Amino acid sequence: MKRWFEHGKWPKWMVRLHYYTIVSFVLLLLTGVALYLPAVHAALITSLPVIYYVHIALGLVFGATLLIPLAARLPAGKLIRRLDWLFPLVFGTVIVITGIFIWQVTWFPTTWRSLAFRWHGWMSYALLAWLLVHAAYKAIGYRPASDGLNARVDPTRRMFLQWLGAGILGAVVLTVIDPVGWLTRSFTSKNDDESTGGRATGFAAYYTVTDGYPSADLSTYRLTVDGLVNHPTTLTWSDLMGLEPYTEEADFHCVTGWSVPNVRWKGVHLSSLVSRVKPLPQVGSVHFYSFDGAYTESLSLSQALDPTVLLAYELNGQLLGRQQGFPLRLVVPKMYGYKSIKWVNRIEFSDKPLVGYWEARGYDDDAYLGTRL
Repeated sequence: MKRWFEHGKWPKWMVRLHYYTIVSFVLLLLTGVALYLPAVHAALITSLPVIYYVHIALGLVFGATLLIPLAARLPAGKLIRRLDWLFPLVFGTVIVITGIFIWQVTWFPTTWRSLAFRWHGWMSYALLAWLLVHAAYKAIGYRPASDGLNARVDPTRRMFLQWLGAGILGAVVLTVIDPVGWLTRSFTSKNDDESTGGRATGFAAYYTVTDGYPSADLSTYRLTVDGLVNHPTTLTWSDLMGLEPYTEEADFHCVTGWSVPNVRWKGVHLSSLVSRVKPLPQVGSVHFYSFDGAYTESLSLSQALDPTVLLAYELNGQLLGRQQGFPLRLVVPKMYGYKSIKWVNRIEFSDKPLVGYWEARGYDDDAYLGTRL
């Protein structure tokens, strides 16, 4: 077999592969931040569909590059540092596998995906920290000891398989078994503030399309129901509380990747409003408006009347927090969370669909789980 290098030098394709792996990981971090971090996410709304697909493509190729050494013969006599390969392979494998858990929303249980999302982020931070340390060592000309964990070794295919196995096992343990439950609890949403009464809801982030979260006073809150109906009406909070309550327990999925299992909602079903306002025969769509002045959403009439859809005012047994859509929000469990418009104060029955806020900026009208952006 032809030797990989001559005169003590690595082949050019191996050097390029090494640099690509580093650059692709940095790009993965940047695109991941854009998809997840609320402030950045909101600023880049129009570019999010492209960023999402770039992130997935980078992740798939990054995963493939981690496996290349398994299919190739390493250069005899060319010694490399153990940690140079061990950390990227183990941490990178965890990142790729948990990323697959997050990406394929219909393949895995929500409890797995919820844990995978947390560990996906934390392992990315860990690998970034290692790369920074590694770069600093390179910059100052650090040379490891002749023995120990970071000693120079001539890695074999068996060693790479062992390291890959450690990464796979780590991903499965952290995602499915979660032996350190206290870590899982500590990674619950840090976005809960006084607006949620200090309650941990499990939601990884709260998004708003305006500068801040709008507030409402129940004594003055009004829900207007109008459009192509026989009896337009305006309901007070007391009127809403007088309608038959409806409960639904379902998993909540955000299009950015995180999920919350078994969320308990309480509110009213849209059929209660339909029976009151009596839509005209030509009605085919239902539009929802937020009192933040910007957020809009639309469902077909059949989608809106799905048995699982409701206008919620309680989350897990307590009134919604301001960030969660207080006092009233739409909940569409079979679709990604961007369809579940918050701070609802008007519902309009129409004969044509409305292009919602997120859809106008590139999100898919078909928001059923399994589709993306």
